[in-house]
Amino acid sequence: MLSYDAVVIGSGPAGENGAAQAGHLGKRVALVEKEAVPGGACANTGTIPSKALRETALAIQQARSRGAHGIEMRVSGQVTIPELMGRRGLVTGREHSRIRDSLNRAGVEQFRGVASFVDPHTLRVTVPEGGSQELHAEVVLLATGTRPFHPPQYTFDHVRVYDSDSILLLDRVPRSLAILGGGVAGCEYASIFAGLGVNVSIIDSKERLLPWLDAEISLAMQDLFAMAGIEMFQRTRAMKLEPGDRDVLVTLSDGSRLVAEKVLVAAGRVGNVEALQLEAAGLKATEKGLLEVNQHFQTAIPHVYAAGDLVGFPGLASTSMEQGRVAMLHAFGGEGRKRLSGLLPVGIYTIPEVSSVGETEESLRAKGQTYVVGKASLENNARANLIGEAVGFLKILADAKEGRILGVHCIGPYASELVHLGQAVMSHDGDLRYFVESVFNYPTLGDVYKHAAFDALERMRDGKVAPLGRVAAGG
Repeated sequence: MLSYDAVVIGSGPAGENGAAQAGHLGKRVALVEKEAVPGGACANTGTIPSKALRETALAIQQARSRGAHGIEMRVSGQVTIPELMGRRGLVTGREHSRIRDSLNRAGVEQFRGVASFVDPHTLRVTVPEGGSQELHAEVVLLATGTRPFHPPQYTFDHVRVYDSDSILLLDRVPRSLAILGGGVAGCEYASIFAGLGVNVSIIDSKERLLPWLDAEISLAMQDLFAMAGIEMFQRTRAMKLEPGDRDVLVTLSDGSRLVAEKVLVAAGRVGNVEALQLEAAGLKATEKGLLEVNQHFQTAIPHVYAAGDLVGFPGLASTSMEQGRVAMLHAFGGEGRKRLSGLLPVGIYTIPEVSSVGETEESLRAKGQTYVVGKASLENNARANLIGEAVGFLKILADAKEGRILGVHCIGPYASELVHLGQAVMSHDGDLRYFVESVFNYPTLGDVYKHAAFDALERMRDGKVAPLGRVAAGG
């Protein structure tokens, strides 16, 4: 039996960074990955492939909105979705090389196979060719990720009815697409396919899409979806899917029906835990296959840690990376942050993007904290107009007395990049004066921060704070 200080299962963002962190601490580390290539869903089936498709849809939309004379862009009805992913292969290949280099530099030994617990400190790795190898681990990090959930009432044939992985294997761009679920994946794919010229419908049980976002941002996204021609059926569910020769008949809980050529079921994700034999380690997953952890990412068995999608919300690659590092720093007493940052940005790659960090208006009102809202429209931003994406706005939430930044929310072009400036200022307890007094390049998207800060200061002077004497945001 081979013996290690740490055995990491899974090479996605959490597993890669956790293993590398432990290796850099001088520990003997093994990483087990069942697939032939590293990177997990992030590099291979989800994040990178879907964003590659998004870049194509965005380029088409920008070309249309810029209206350059003599230039016409359209999508052939015969082109496949993989063909539209453009640089997906290049990016994924470079990610595979980067991950392997990162693990090699940290001295991490890599095994290909399926890992399962024999006892709390022993793991059996079953290799694809047959046979097995047992590994002893002082510390275990579980980072096996998740896969799309298949509700039992739907039949997934991956010909008419798809999940969020198989949808990327479409043989051609469909005429119409019905998306069941208004979560992150559902919203991202809705805007991507709408950008490709597909007639898109969203069926969602909730009152508004992505209800955990700041409400004003969420409602603005719904408005932009409607302008893009996306039809939304909210506060209802798809009760029955009846595939035909050419289309699928979708029956909703309110009795209405709609027809779509393809259906994407985006009903969330479940943890990849079946092969782990968790009971041998004294662990049990939730109904959704997730593991409960404490602030250090320890499970109920203290030497067994879990990180990434396997521990649930927010299930983002960016957060997963830090979770893996924090877990191993805690396990081995390394110098550095042993808790996850309190400022976790969320990036949603719809068209346009949505991103936020910090408090929402709803969370501040729940705390009874007085605050001020500052907004700036991207419709008036020169750079946004130049790139053909003059939609959306930036919204700053600040303390009503001192102007300290409490939250930043953005919908518009490159929102996931824009939010980082606000996040940096927040991390240093900065206030509105930073944006007012700073000099920004022109024309840039970042210039909206200055206008939003001026708007917030004007509201403070006029006493337009919330929740006391609150006026509607942007009013």
